[in-house]
Amino acid sequence: MQEKENSNRTEFSPEQQRAAQELERAGKETQEKLREQIEQNAERGAERAHDEESARHEAEQVAAEVAAEQQKQQEKQSAVAEKAEQKPLTKDDINKKYKETMTDMQAKLPKSSRVFSKVIHNPVIEKTSEVVGNTVARPNLIIAGAIGSLASVVIYAIARRYGYELSGFETIGFFILGWTVGAIIEYARVGFLNSKNRP
Repeated sequence: MQEKENSNRTEFSPEQQRAAQELERAGKETQEKLREQIEQNAERGAERAHDEESARHEAEQVAAEVAAEQQKQQEKQSAVAEKAEQKPLTKDDINKKYKETMTDMQAKLPKSSRVFSKVIHNPVIEKTSEVVGNTVARPNLIIAGAIGSLASVVIYAIARRYGYELSGFETIGFFILGWTVGAIIEYARVGFLNSKNRP
């Protein structure tokens, strides 16, 4: 019998559990208020017997409504859980949920932030940013380029000391050189780590 009850139970998401708990808490609060109301009416005496009966009847109605609402909520949660179990997520489902989430979050932002969010979350800009961030603008490569640019300060000092004229391209050139050296080191390191992890 207990196994049958366990098999009939479905797992609910945290949101669904929270909603059920809130409904249960609201029901308990309502019942508690009504219980207090009934007790107050009982203390007022026999002349309030009619009011007590109507309050009890009202409490029963409210309790029945709360129970019905909880039953509806549980049925909805069960239906959602069954649907979630029946079909796996597709790319369309994921995209739809992503758009819903973005719309909800953007609605909560101030107008200027909302416009900025819509611009940076444009699919073309997001994809471009991901590609650039994973290739050209990797943090280690930018750091290596910056170190190369700092090396140009030494070249400027030497050139000034000995009276050489510089074109101004040196800083950019050293950044490119540092970035290139950093890329070689980064890709060699990644290749070494990947080969080390292979069986």
